[in-house]
Amino acid sequence: MKIISILLLILILLVAFSTLYAGVETTKHNFSSSTHSPNAFFFGTRQLCVFCHTPHGGDQAIAPLWNHETNQAQTYIPYSSNTLDMNISQPHKGSMICLSCHDGTIAVNSLSNLPGPEKEGNYGSPGGSGLDASGKLTSSSDAYVGLDLSDDHPVGITYDASQDPTGFYTKTGSDQNYPDKLLSEGLYVECSSCHDPHDDTFSNFLVESNSGSQLCLRCHTK
Repeated sequence: MKIISILLLILILLVAFSTLYAGVETTKHNFSSSTHSPNAFFFGTRQLCVFCHTPHGGDQAIAPLWNHETNQAQTYIPYSSNTLDMNISQPHKGSMICLSCHDGTIAVNSLSNLPGPEKEGNYGSPGGSGLDASGKLTSSSDAYVGLDLSDDHPVGITYDASQDPTGFYTKTGSDQNYPDKLLSEGLYVECSSCHDPHDDTFSNFLVESNSGSQLCLRCHTK
């Protein structure tokens, strides 16, 4: 019975990862492809998941089987407004995994475990106009965020509707519970609250359509 349970778990994981693989393959997050990611790609590998994940030796403290270098000591200029009632801190894990590429300080191919065999092809040579010679995003890329987050929706922000009950949904009632699904660990609003790196169905890797501002209205009352 135990063997059957293990085999069933393996099958479920394989199906889950194959679904994510299929979703990423045709997006700009496929860094192995000059077709789908013409502005940022790398020669010498056909592996997709390796730029973020590894089956062995991943950094579980950051994200599941995380393979990409991060700098948790990096500081950013946060969004600021005298009308903002929530507490803002530096970005947390739900944003750091994104910023490890998008802030332009770490090469996209700066990985713990490189795709192998390493001596085949010329893996590591960046292609596309969005990367510099070292593989870092440049400010000319539309994917570049940099260290100044003051002109972006705040991340590292605690969602606390009680601070502004007329402006945000409280987490009561069926539909008003939805903000919980958008929050990362610790009830913070992070990049991952609005973006899914594995799925570009709704463009800009949004977690759902923002037609009629419906994604915004999951948290904001207007």
